[in-house]
Amino acid sequence: MASDSSDRLNEISGELAGILESRIQELMTAMKAAEQATRQVVTTELEIARYRQLQETLSGELGEIGGEMETLRARAEDVRAQHGALVTERDRLRENVERAERDVRETDAQIEDQRSRMRGLEEESESLRRENNDLRGKIRTLEENVVRMRTLREELMMSISGLSQQMAALSIGAKE
Repeated sequence: MASDSSDRLNEISGELAGILESRIQELMTAMKAAEQATRQVVTTELEIARYRQLQETLSGELGEIGGEMETLRARAEDVRAQHGALVTERDRLRENVERAERDVRETDAQIEDQRSRMRGLEEESESLRRENNDLRGKIRTLEENVVRMRTLREELMMSISGLSQQMAALSIGAKE
């Protein structure tokens, strides 16, 4: 009986050792799983902390970007206003250029008209010069004719005077 009991105790002790070993094995597996889960939790917490820090950094940057965005919006509005003013100025200058070009065309037409008129006046002037030269020639001829007529008149007057004297002498001689 003692041997049976000792065998039985050995069996129970073996069974208990097997159960203990299986429990230790389960415990080791559970510990490894817990350790793995702890690592994952720690890693996750580190990632969460890193993501929170990143979120805070990004929130700060987002705030800065928002401020810059407002500045850029204001700048864009200024640029739009300047662009509008420049477009208006360009249109006004284009109108001035068109007006100036129109004035130049009109002035060119007037200049051409004046040149044409001037050519006509030059032709008329040349015609008048020729006519004037002809008239000068006629005047010279007339002056020469006047001189001849005066000379002829003087000759006639002298001849009339000579004839008058002869007639007077004849009339005195006829009276005597």
